[in-house]
Amino acid sequence: MYTLKLMTNISCLMILAGLVPAANAAQVNGKLQVKVNIGAACELKSGDKSVLDFGSLNNLNDKDHDEQTAASTGVEIQCSKGIAYKIGLGYGLNPSNSHRQMSNGGSFVSYDLYRDSARTLWWGRLIDTSSILSGVGNGVIQSYPVYGRIPKQATPATGAYSDTVSIEVSF
Repeated sequence: MYTLKLMTNISCLMILAGLVPAANAAQVNGKLQVKVNIGAACELKSGDKSVLDFGSLNNLNDKDHDEQTAASTGVEIQCSKGIAYKIGLGYGLNPSNSHRQMSNGGSFVSYDLYRDSARTLWWGRLIDTSSILSGVGNGVIQSYPVYGRIPKQATPATGAYSDTVSIEVSF
């Protein structure tokens, strides 16, 4: 009786100590590779929500009229950290020799777009290398307001005038 009790106690201790393998227990090991490729990329975040609204004007022949996009509706871009980029603005749907133009039927209102609030740095297309905006990505959204000017000109027929300008990005 004493021997049976001793054997039972020793067996329990061996199982608890892990010296006796549990029945039907098996283990197989392998490896899982985890990878990522961070590419050089830029995304235009402002999309089609950018608006430059000069409001309602009654007279264009008295002075230049200036306006700018709100900070949240200018050109917004997000580029990978360290990626150099350039932003150009197209000439619009109704370009003339010296200005962009908003249209209303056969009538036009000339205007220009600038990169600075003083309206001295004209904003052109990517092919106009001296009139584009350049930057370096930092991984977060970077915002650039667009400054507009309707130069003094003959006031056209009443109505709503508009234009669409493409935003060009190279990186």
